[in-house]
This record gives sequence, C-alpha cells and structure tokens, in this order.
Amino acid sequence: MNLLKELYAERRTYAPVTESHTHNYAQLIVPMDGEMSIQTQSQRLRLTSDTLFLVPPNCEHIFCSNGHPNSFIVLDIPSEMLPTTGISAPNEGMVYSVTNEWRGIRNLLHSELENAPESREGVRSLFPYISRQLTKNPSLPASIQYIHEHFAESITVEQLAAVEHYNRTHYSEWFRKMTGSSPSMYIQKVRLTKAKELLLHTDWPILHIAMQVGLEHQASLTRLFRRLEGTTPRQYREGIRSSE
Repeated sequence: MNLLKELYAERRTYAPVTESHTHNYAQLIVPMDGEMSIQTQSQRLRLTSDTLFLVPPNCEHIFCSNGHPNSFIVLDIPSEMLPTTGISAPNEGMVYSVTNEWRGIRNLLHSELENAPESREGVRSLFPYISRQLTKNPSLPASIQYIHEHFAESITVEQLAAVEHYNRTHYSEWFRKMTGSSPSMYIQKVRLTKAKELLLHTDWPILHIAMQVGLEHQASLTRLFRRLEGTTPRQYREGIRSSE
C-alpha cells in the first residue's frame, strides 16, 4: 500500500450504506450538511454539523450516512504530518466540537474547494491552523477522557459516574448511548488497543505488557485477546510482524 505523501481535500456525499475500511493516513471528517454514524473499536458516534472527527492512521472504522442530502469535507492527512503531541487517545479517533475557530477553518476549506478544487496550495496553507486546533482539548466527555488517561489503573463505574455527577444507573445508561458499549467493556477495549501497540512496537514480555495496561496477570490479557480478537497476544504479535 502506497503511503499518502500530500494533503488532499475534497467534498463528498455518502449513500446510506454501511461501509468499513482502514487506511495508512489520518482523515479529518468535516460535516457540512446531513449526518453520519461512525464507529471505531471503542467509539460509536453521530457526526453532525456541530462536530468533526479525526480518524487516525490504520484505524478500522465503520461508517454510514443517515440519509440524504448530506455533504462532508474530507481531509486526508499523511501520518507524518499529524501533531506528535497534544492529541489524546490518538489511536481511537477523536471527536471535536465546532468552535468558532473550527467554523472559520471549515468555511475556508469550503471556499478553497469551491474556487480552486484542483489546487492543493490553499489547503496546505490552512494546515498549520488545522494542526493547532487538533491539539486542543477535544470534546470527549470528562469520564471517557478519564478512561483514556487512567486505563492502566483500577477504574470503577462509581468513579466514572462521580466524574459526570450521575448515579451509577443513570451513568451506565448515558454511557451506552454515548459509546454503544458498557463502561467496563469500553475500558477493556482501550486496554486491548494499547496492548496491541505495545505488542507491535516493543519486545516486552506478555506479562509486562499486561501490567502496563492495567491487568495483573498474563492470563488476563490472554483471555481478553481470545474474547475480543479470537487469538492470543503471542499469536497476534507473530502474525503482525510476519506480515510486515
């Protein structure tokens, strides 16, 4: 697969058909009209004109427009151009609220694509502003942000509910509406994603990786992989490395 070398932006419409794919570059999805449902491994979101979504490189995502008409500006970003710091949970995808700054960037992107659809110069000139906005705090709810920052620690539903000032029952219902998952399953998926990164990019023993993602025993990580991936951590590492 060839790596993307330059920024590329275009305006797209989507059919109300569920699709799934992954790519080796990041993608910023900027809704103009209509809505889109999008799901990564641990997030399920509804994008509207009030939100944007950053799909990280090599992140499998499932998406479907919620009817017609719809219009989205899609910015393909080479992985080496992404900010290296300031983006929380970069492997899960990030949702951003449309602030005045984002609204201005969206309008400028729209103008560039309307007036010079074949030119990339205008898009390149906007990217420093886009990059700066990507490093600002995204609109993840506080308790979900807490999970991404403290997944290696023991986290209870009561702790998370207190962050949002909900009781446990109300919080669990709210959380499932936000993510399509229970809090405990979301935590496990975040731990799984981090473990995959460590299996790929380090030679650490499986037990050490398990402890790094908040699991006390190697067997716990193996059970997690078998349940969600249908394989073991060792098999996952060997399979990924043999395909490189």
